Amino acid sequence: MTFEPARFYDRYWAARDRPRAEARSRERGVLAARLLREAGPACLRVLDAGCGPGWALEELARAGFQSIGADVSPAAVEEARSRGLEARVADLAGPPGDLRRAVGGPFDAVLLLEVLEHLLDPLAAMRAAAGLLVPGGLLAVSLPNEASLPSRLRMLAGRLPFGGHDDPHVRHFDRRLARRLFAEARACVLAERPLGIVPPSWKLVRTAAAPLVALAPGAFSIASIYILRPESPRAP
Repeated sequence: MTFEPARFYDRYWAARDRPRAEARSRERGVLAARLLREAGPACLRVLDAGCGPGWALEELARAGFQSIGADVSPAAVEEARSRGLEARVADLAGPPGDLRRAVGGPFDAVLLLEVLEHLLDPLAAMRAAAGLLVPGGLLAVSLPNEASLPSRLRMLAGRLPFGGHDDPHVRHFDRRLARRLFAEARACVLAERPLGIVPPSWKLVRTAAAPLVALAPGAFSIASIYILRPESPRAP
């Protein structure tokens, strides 16, 4: 049976815990917007590649970016459009050039928020995203931390925190492996910010846990957002 990404991710979004997924997605969008402003004050036109239903994309628009989203799921793109966002159906892992034809470009920044772990070849996807940037443009990448404290505790209890025939994550990362990917992609890390394991709605607990996240992000973060500047292509 042939794997059909559009159908798979239509089902994926339909099965998600929507309030939790939306809260985390908006959290990543707000933080990515702030970090991009700090790293590139002239950053205006951005692409959210793998935008899903557009929660982070909406936060980027609220922050003043000229933003467009792209996702392989037609259902997710339709939901983003229903809220007045610009979004296109496109497969980041598709044939070379498909993404550019779908979204145009170039962009001041391309965001890959919780996307690369879903792809068989995240390195190729990073290079494709970098190819859509203006000279000196930025990538904003978030990756899950599979070595977080909750994951470690599940392992100790004899339960795998990932895997299975229906796991959408086909690559697994911690902070060290994220850095290795970025080095292979020739992308300089300008900033890194961890996202704590405490849900965004638990505001008082999050405030109390903030020092732990800063002290030991490898244990107390569920993911990290990185701002990257890809190396300019070498002249032939």
